[in-house]
Amino acid sequence: MICLQRKNRAAPVECPYLPGKEFIQEYFLALEVNENEFSTLLEKGWRKFGYYFFRPVCPECRECIPIRILTDRCRYTKSMNRVLRKNSGIKVLISKSEFNEERYQVFKKHSEIRFNTGLSMQSFIDDFCVSAVPSVFMDYKDGDRLIGVGVVDISSNALSSVYFAFDPDYSKKSPGIFSMIVEIETAKNLGKKYYYPGYYISDSNSMSYKAKFKPYEALDWETFKWSEQSEDIYPGVPVSE
Repeated sequence: MICLQRKNRAAPVECPYLPGKEFIQEYFLALEVNENEFSTLLEKGWRKFGYYFFRPVCPECRECIPIRILTDRCRYTKSMNRVLRKNSGIKVLISKSEFNEERYQVFKKHSEIRFNTGLSMQSFIDDFCVSAVPSVFMDYKDGDRLIGVGVVDISSNALSSVYFAFDPDYSKKSPGIFSMIVEIETAKNLGKKYYYPGYYISDSNSMSYKAKFKPYEALDWETFKWSEQSEDIYPGVPVSE
């Protein structure tokens, strides 16, 4: 592992997911991390953008739960199969994590309309077009039109979703759910045991869909052990159909 910086702790900021709470993260910068090293980091709850690795260390909150889906046992609900049918005409192409203007415009439009924030070209490059670990873009196309872009990292035993941006014009097709299905199936095809969709927060509506994919394991921040979860662990999550 080629590290550019030792672990640091960021100053507290307002939590983007739970109003009224503070968010504190520890982080480090790394230039090059191999697939085995990356697997170990994922198992310890680390996430990344570009060369920036981070995980929450909020002293009074442990609501950001790392989860990972067991790909070989994952089964889709009736509603998920409906999403697949709605997107039957969408083609998905996997390519290197390289910048192009068309991808940037999808990310920019997604950020502006979904979150009312801008995204500079340099931020797009720094967060998604460079990577300390093996990484790919997954381009979602409706004919010749690029309608979504997924950024996926690769470890020795898993795929890890970094981010998925889509054209808001296609919101009715449930592109977020569709992208997770595509990424899980890609993990299966590559022989990866796990798929990491990122942190799950039971009280955040924007993250509830992640735990609909079962079975999954969750990380205990105190012991750093993973355990498979039953359906009633997180009562705020709708039960699968």
